[in-house]
Amino acid sequence: MESLQTIKSRRRAVQNIGQITRAMEVVSATKMRRAQELALASRAYAFLALEILGRVSANAPILSPLMAARPIAATALLLVASDRGLAGSFNTQVFRKMEELLATDEYRTDADHRFVVIAVGRKAIRYAEKRNWNIVARFEGFGDYADTEEITPLADLLVQGFVDGSWDRVMTISTHFRTTLRQDPLARQILPTDMAKIRETVDEIVPEHGRFAELGKSPEAGGRNAEPIEFIFEPSPAEALAALVPHLIRMQIYDLVLEANASEHSARRVAMKNASDNADDISGKLLIEFNKARQAAITKELIEITSTQSALA
Repeated sequence: MESLQTIKSRRRAVQNIGQITRAMEVVSATKMRRAQELALASRAYAFLALEILGRVSANAPILSPLMAARPIAATALLLVASDRGLAGSFNTQVFRKMEELLATDEYRTDADHRFVVIAVGRKAIRYAEKRNWNIVARFEGFGDYADTEEITPLADLLVQGFVDGSWDRVMTISTHFRTTLRQDPLARQILPTDMAKIRETVDEIVPEHGRFAELGKSPEAGGRNAEPIEFIFEPSPAEALAALVPHLIRMQIYDLVLEANASEHSARRVAMKNASDNADDISGKLLIEFNKARQAAITKELIEITSTQSALA
């Protein structure tokens, strides 16, 4: 049996770790809610833009290069992971989804097709480098509460690369926040796009359960059945649509990053909660072990005293 001092030192170390993990749990919960609030705050703007786009399309066809399908010679994969660890299986699930996509994609056996990777987060960058994937861009340090200015370079890269033909399809591999205890890795196609894909992404921001679940799904927006309204364009419908569609794509990417942030903080909160519970459990067991060792030492001393008395009698 270990000495009393050793058991006491081990228990103190476990209690200190428990205090740290509990603090990290509270911080992660706060960051998770803040990331959700930021994503939800952008929904009203996105739906209004979709409604305008739908009403305009009811009067005239939408001609945007971002909505035009074409032969797929290259696919850009946007891999979104975290900058930091201690988030349980958050990054592992994203990387597993990436491997699954590469193993099952319909173009994987096409000799003329190529995949390129755009890595977001230090963990994603390291994993892609380890797998020797073709990395064309690296992004990190978006922060716990990413804003639109931080996401703009990433969104512009994806849009411009699609427009100039660097890639013909953009897929994102990120985490969809469903509940605090459940975050599902998803592969989504964002380019070429249509209003249904954008609306689906914005709808998915609302979690299935929890604090913000009561917001529910949005009313239908951007549909072609909207009552026609006569619009006056300045300078022209083509230029107005050319600005609106890329803007919606940027908002879609922004929402995906915010959703990944909320999932990361949620996963870290759960991991820290489990670590705190384990620390409490170990601390309790060490206390029992300490009490047993102390009781054994006391009993041993009593036996020695009574034995000495018996010998002297």
